[in-house]
Amino acid sequence: MLSCFDLTGKVAVVTGAGKGLGRVFAGALAKSGAKLYIIGRNRELLAKAAEELAALGAECHWYSADVRNEKALQEACDDCVARYGRVDILVNNAGSPRINDPPEKASLADWHEVIDINLTGLFLCSRIFGNQMIRQKQGRIVNIASMSGLIINKGVHGGSYETSKFGVIGITKALAVEWAQYNIQVNALAPGYFMTEPNREFFNKEPARLREFEESTPMGRIGNPEELEGVIVYLSSGAASFMTGSVVVVDGGFTCW
Repeated sequence: MLSCFDLTGKVAVVTGAGKGLGRVFAGALAKSGAKLYIIGRNRELLAKAAEELAALGAECHWYSADVRNEKALQEACDDCVARYGRVDILVNNAGSPRINDPPEKASLADWHEVIDINLTGLFLCSRIFGNQMIRQKQGRIVNIASMSGLIINKGVHGGSYETSKFGVIGITKALAVEWAQYNIQVNALAPGYFMTEPNREFFNKEPARLREFEESTPMGRIGNPEELEGVIVYLSSGAASFMTGSVVVVDGGFTCW
């Protein structure tokens, strides 16, 4: 393996890491040698994830916090630095799923639920952990966007979701420009349709929609979450040292059509 992919000794913070893609991202970073600090709302899931990550040989601590809670996030950052001394990598993964209602029927509460988690929460995490990186004069931030930050998904509703992910891409570019002077690289990963737990539940209820999405994807299938492991390691590692403000799309070709 090229040494630039080695994360041995690096401290990686992953939000929303108790399950789903966040758990996959944390596992990939652990396998590459990183020390983990995982954040999420569900204490039981976090504790279980920490045990599984420790079984991979990684040092791992966790903190229960909602990304909309500025005070709790600052406490998490302080705790992480007290334990490890620094923060090298931040993966802003915590997010709200799509609320599949057309805009004319969407409530203001539902709008805020998606925007506040997917965009405002990401901003708070970036600002709080980013300040630590600024003090260090070094860091990597990977924001989990979506192909829905580049397109409006056909066949589903919920403009708040697309709006939030367009915003994630925008703040990625803004922070990349602002923080380049501190040797902090900020990039975004934009997955397409992956067989996460929420998507599995959705497709079980609507198998015709699964076939439709598969037919709309040039590769003819939905992605497996583990297929994102290599990309998250790349964006978190020295291999991406001259890359900032970029959006890496992993969608099986969906956005090509």
